[in-house]
Amino acid sequence: AISVQVAADGIYAARAEGGSILWVRSTQMMRRLALGFDALAADLYWIRAVQHYGRTRLAPPETRTYDRLYPLLDMTTTLDPHFKIAYRFGAILLSEAYPNGPGRPDQAITLLEKGIRATPERWEYYHDAAFVEYWWQQDYQSAAAWFLRAAKVPGAPPWLPPVAATFLAGGGDRDAAREVWLRLADSDQDWLRRTAQRGLLQLDAEAVIEQLQPVVN
Repeated sequence: AISVQVAADGIYAARAEGGSILWVRSTQMMRRLALGFDALAADLYWIRAVQHYGRTRLAPPETRTYDRLYPLLDMTTTLDPHFKIAYRFGAILLSEAYPNGPGRPDQAITLLEKGIRATPERWEYYHDAAFVEYWWQQDYQSAAAWFLRAAKVPGAPPWLPPVAATFLAGGGDRDAAREVWLRLADSDQDWLRRTAQRGLLQLDAEAVIEQLQPVVN
């Protein structure tokens, strides 16, 4: 198979990436054209989105434009609102800083919010939005808020509130972090109570250090 692929690559010229025109721009028209095979059409658009990202990523930096990525992902998730990987992986692709990606964390959040509206029981979308806010926006407050929203989803893992409290403390909002830790200190799970107690001790230590630092200086 490798030999055949190498031979084919030598014979056929690489297909040029076309203009910035989608297959079909209207989601409503595409749904009618799909004739009920919405999931199959969504798969095709997802493949197209990945191809667009990959080809653009390999293009010379000065010619890279990811203008079709979000419209393709939007079409994919409109045709199949439960396409989990399109939301989660698509958000990663959209968030990547230029030239490795479009550098659009705002579009990543919009895509994840669309997924939440379609399937609000998936805590993973809230988690991914928190990661986008933290990693690409450096917004600790928004990241913590997303983690706390994720924690309220039935079936969400219990480690989400501690992460939110850590983000709040890292962003300088010790009062909000303390409030979260105090709520967790009443948990019926031993490990969670211990984690909360340690978090409260850390907040106390940071407050004392802040008072002593001017004296040390």
